[in-house]
Parts: sequence; structure tokens; C-alpha cells
Amino acid sequence: MKFRIVPSTRDGRQQLLTTYLINDTLAIDAGAIAVGLSIEEQLRIRSIVLTHTHLDHVFSLPLYITDLYDKLLEPVHVYCTESDHAALDQYLFNHRMWIPFEVLRNSHTELLAFHHYHAGESFNAEGLRITPVQVSHTVLTHGLLVEDDETALLFTSDTGATDRIWQLAADCAKLRAVFIDLSFPNRLTELARVSHHHSPITLVEELVKIRDDLQIYGIHLKTPYRDIVIGEIDALKNDRITIAEVGREYIFT
Repeated sequence: MKFRIVPSTRDGRQQLLTTYLINDTLAIDAGAIAVGLSIEEQLRIRSIVLTHTHLDHVFSLPLYITDLYDKLLEPVHVYCTESDHAALDQYLFNHRMWIPFEVLRNSHTELLAFHHYHAGESFNAEGLRITPVQVSHTVLTHGLLVEDDETALLFTSDTGATDRIWQLAADCAKLRAVFIDLSFPNRLTELARVSHHHSPITLVEELVKIRDDLQIYGIHLKTPYRDIVIGEIDALKNDRITIAEVGREYIFT
């Protein structure tokens, strides 16, 4: 399974906006989908799974779908909760902010086809089995277990301390890696707790829940603190934990 964090800043190192690309055709979240990908790369994406609708996770969905307006011959599939679909409809895809959903079609097709998911109920997209799990954040948010026939990857999305997703991880023998929210440095640990994100301190607290054979990648580092968080993780000297590089293609078998 291929994975990379789509860049969203000029230097390519920061994760200001959030999109994860799986096997070139599946996007997890749409924050950077029209920012860090070429039109050719955008056209390869056939399905998008939204973990929640905070702005950094959906920011470029309107740009993406209008960039491809006259190029799509069939809709891009969007998987999300019913409440997130309603939020996009009410707050983003409307006449004041952008273009309403009912107008988003060209002469061939509707541009987006929505499918609603529910926590704990797996669905298939782009040849992958995806299981959403509710995590702990300030709004309804789901982590995702993504599986092919031989490999699985786990994405927590935005979360603080949580439990159910680690139970799912413990039961998945083919799980190869965990990508976990690591937003803030240690000096902002209390902010991390109240906003339901992680700092290195709270990640260490969470480690006791995570299977000890799994490699853990920190993601979602807030731009002003990225270098500080990297230094704090390095200081732990824990081989299980590393920071995922923005733009790098990882291959898991």
C-alpha cells in the first residue's frame, strides 16, 4: 500500500492543510487536495474519505472539484457522515461561499457522489476496505483503518486520548503502521488536551494502549511548532515513534 502526505506549503515541509493519498486514487480528507497535487494527480483520485469537516481538512474540496469541472466523465465518490455532508452543504457549498451541490455538474455527470458511513461499519472504496472509528475531538471525527488483502494502515485523524481505535488495532494482524495526530509541543500540552490533540507528552501516555510491534508516525504537526515537536520526539529516543515526512512516498507490504 502506498501512502503520502500531500504538501500544502511552498517549502513542501509543512502540513498546513490535511490530505493523505493512498495508492494515488484514494484521498483521506481534502484540505490540500487542490494545493499540493497537479491536475493529472487530481484526476487519478476517484474517492475521498472525510474524517470530519474542520476547515484544514476540507479547505480545497471546492477548488478541486471546480478545477476538474470540464474533465470529469463520472463523479468523484465522497464518503462522510450524514452530519458532515449537511455541514458542507450548509456552510461551504452555497451561493455565498462557493457553488451549491445541485449546480455542480457538467454536461456528462454530477461532479460529486456522496455516500454516508457510520462508525464501526466497514465499506469498500478503490479496492480497499475502510473501517471508520469515532475518536476524541471537538467535533464528530473518525479515525480510519484502511486495508488491502495483505496490509493495513491506521489513521487517527484529529484526536486526543481515545480507546476504541486501539482495540481495533490490536485485533488487526496485518496492521503495519499507525499515523497519529501530534499537533503541539510539550509546552502546549494543556492546549493539546482541551482541544483534543496530542503533544509528545500525551502521545507517550497513549503508548500503553498501542500494540508494541507497530511503527508510529506523527502527523498533523502545527506549522509553527513542527521543528520543536520533531526535536522533542528525537529526545525520547524511542524507535517506535517517528515523524512522517510531508511529500515522501511510503510503501507498506
